[in-house]
Amino acid sequence: MSRYIQILVFLFITHLSPPLGAREIHDRSYFQTRLEQADSLSKLSLDSALVLYKQIANETEQAGYQKLKWDAKLNEGTTYSDLGERDSALTILQTTLKDIVANKDTIYQIKALTKLGGCYSDNYEFEQAINHLVAAQKLLNSTSPFDLRFNVLNTLGQAHKKMKDYSSALTYYGQLANEYFYQLDDLEKFFVYMNTGNVYAEINDLESAEELYLKAYSEIQKLDEPENLALITYNLGNLYFKQGKYSTSIEYAQKALERYTNIGKQSSIELANRLLGAIQYRLGNYRRAENYYFTALEIARDIQNPNSIKANYKNLFSTYRQMARANSDNSFYEKALDYQGAWSELNDSLYQQNLADRVLELEKKYETDKKNAQIELLGKENQLKADELLLERQNQKFMMVVIGLLVMIMGVVLYFMVYYRRVNAQLKRQSQLIFEQKEQISSQNVQLQKAINTQNKLFGIIAHDLRSPLVSVSNFVRLLNFYIRDGRYDSITRMAKEMDRKNEQVLELTDNLLNWARSQSGGLKTRMERFSLNEILDQCYQLYLPIAERKEIQLRLLDGNDCQLWADRDMVRTICRNLVNNALKFTPQEGTVTISYSCEGNNARISVRDTGMGISPDRQKRLFNVSKEDVRYGTDGEKSSGLGLSVCKEFCDILQGKIEVESTEDVGSTFSFTIPLYSDELRELTEWREAAAKINSL
Repeated sequence: MSRYIQILVFLFITHLSPPLGAREIHDRSYFQTRLEQADSLSKLSLDSALVLYKQIANETEQAGYQKLKWDAKLNEGTTYSDLGERDSALTILQTTLKDIVANKDTIYQIKALTKLGGCYSDNYEFEQAINHLVAAQKLLNSTSPFDLRFNVLNTLGQAHKKMKDYSSALTYYGQLANEYFYQLDDLEKFFVYMNTGNVYAEINDLESAEELYLKAYSEIQKLDEPENLALITYNLGNLYFKQGKYSTSIEYAQKALERYTNIGKQSSIELANRLLGAIQYRLGNYRRAENYYFTALEIARDIQNPNSIKANYKNLFSTYRQMARANSDNSFYEKALDYQGAWSELNDSLYQQNLADRVLELEKKYETDKKNAQIELLGKENQLKADELLLERQNQKFMMVVIGLLVMIMGVVLYFMVYYRRVNAQLKRQSQLIFEQKEQISSQNVQLQKAINTQNKLFGIIAHDLRSPLVSVSNFVRLLNFYIRDGRYDSITRMAKEMDRKNEQVLELTDNLLNWARSQSGGLKTRMERFSLNEILDQCYQLYLPIAERKEIQLRLLDGNDCQLWADRDMVRTICRNLVNNALKFTPQEGTVTISYSCEGNNARISVRDTGMGISPDRQKRLFNVSKEDVRYGTDGEKSSGLGLSVCKEFCDILQGKIEVESTEDVGSTFSFTIPLYSDELRELTEWREAAAKINSL
C-alpha cells in the first residue's frame, strides 16, 4: 500500500512542477536520475511510468540532451509494448531509430534495434524480430559496451524460445554463459541461468531446469531484487509440481505467494494461487483447491484478465466435478455445469474478440495500403510537375533560339507550342480521369464500410443475444434427465415455462434481426396502403394480453377516434409490437402499460406508457443505436441490446414519421411515434414516385 502512496505523491509532484521554459535548464545528472525513477516506477505502474517517460522526452529535447531523449523515447516505446499497444510502440521505436540512424550513433542504434526486436517478438512477428536483432548483432564490435551485447544475445535467446527453436535459444544462452561468464554481473548471471532453465523446462528436461533454477535462486539472493526473487521462487514451485514433488512445490509456491503479496503484483499473486490450487487438486484436497481457485478467480476479475478468468473457470469446473464424483452429490455437478457454462461463454466471447481484433488488423492494413497508394500517387503528381517545369525551361531555351535564328527557328517554336498544348490537354484529361476515379473509389469505400459495419453488428448480436437463450435451452435439456431421474417434476414444469420464455425471446430477436438487417442492406421494400390504426392496435393488444397477465401487469388500450393511415401495415404492426413488448419487458409485477392514440393534423400519434424501470438520460442518448456491449435486462432477466428500438427508428424514418421517448428512472417511460394520416394527395404522390422509380430502373 505504501508503494502506491509513493506513486501518487511522485506523480502529484511531477504534475505540479513548472514547465522547462519556466525554470533553469537542468544538467544531465538530473535527467539521468529522473530516468532511473521512471524505470523503478515501471515495475509498479506502467501507466504512471509512461507519463513520466513522455515528460522526460519533451524536457530533454528542449534542453538539448539528445541521447537522454533517445533513452526516454526507447523506454516509452517499450512501455507501450508492455501495455499491449503494439502500434504505438512500433511507431515510437521506429521513429526514434530513424533519428538515431540520421545522427550515426552506433551504440544507440544497437539499443533501438534490440528493443524493436523485442517488441516484434512479444507480438509473435518473428521474422521482423530476428531481422532487427541480427542487425543489432552485426553492429557489435570489440569496443561495444558489454550490457549491449548481453541484451542482444539474451533477446535473441528469448525470441528463439518463443519460436520453439530451442536449440538456437540454448546456443545464445550458452554463448553468454561460456564465452562471457566472467563479464556477467550477478543480475545478468541470474537471467542467464533462469532463461536457460526455462528452455530446459519447455523441452521437459526437468533435472537440468532444476539445476539452473537453483543457481539462479542462489544468484538473486545476493541482490535486492524482490520481484526477480519472487519470480524464480514461483518457477521452482511450478517445476517441482511438474516433477511430482508436491511438498517441496507447496513450500516454494507459498514463498512466491508471500513475496508477490509484499510486492503487490496482482497478476503474479493470481498465478501463485492458481499453482497452489493445482497442487491441492493433484493431492486430492479438493476443498483447499477450491479455496485457492476462488481467490485466483477474484484477483483475475479485479485485474480484468479474461484469460486468467477462463483458466480459473475451467479449474473450478474440474474441481467440482471431482468433488461430485467423490461425494455423489448432485449439487457439485450443478456447480460444475455452471462453471463449465461460464467457461464456454467466456471462451466464445474471447474468440469473438480475437476475431474482431483480426478484422481490425485487416482494416489497419487496408488503411496503410491506401495511404501508400496515395503517397505513390502524390509522387507521380510531383514527378509530373517536375516534368512540366523541365518542359517549360526547354521552351524558354527554344524561344531564345527563335529570337536568334528568326524565321527558321520560328517554325520550330510554333511546333513546340502546339506540342505543349497537346501535352497540357492530355494532362488535364488524365487529371480529370484520376479525380473521377478517386470519387468513385471514395463512394465505394463508404458503401463497403457501411456493409462491413452492418455485418459486424449483425454477427455481434447473433453471437451474444441469440446464442445466449439457445445455450440456456441446451442446458435445460441436459438437466432434464437429472430431474426425471430424481422425480423433480415441479422443476420440469418450471423448466418448460422457462424454455417457452426463451423460445419467445429467440423468435422476437429473430424477427427484429431480419427486419433490421433488411433495412440496413436496402433490401426492405415498403407496400403503402390505407388501413385502420384501431385494427392494428387491437391486434397488438390481444397478442400481448396473455403475456401481461402472466407477468401480473395491467395492459390497457384507451379507446379513441379511429384513424385511417397511409403506410406499410407490417411496419406499423412491427413498431407497435416492439414498443409494447419492451414496455412489458421492463415493467415489474402489478405495473401498468397503457396504449393510447390520437389524430393530430396530418399525423396519427401513438403512445405506449409504462410504469417500469425508466431510462437514464445518458442511455436515452444512445437508445436507438444497436450495440452488443450496451445490454440491458428486463424484470424477468430478459436480455435486450436495443435492436427492437433500432428497428422502430428505421421504420419510422422510412414511413416519414418520428419516434421519441420521455422517461424518468424508477417512474416509467413513454414511447411515442407519428405516422402520416391517409389523404388522396398523399396516395397520388406515392403512386407518382413509384412510377418514376420504375421509369428510372428501365
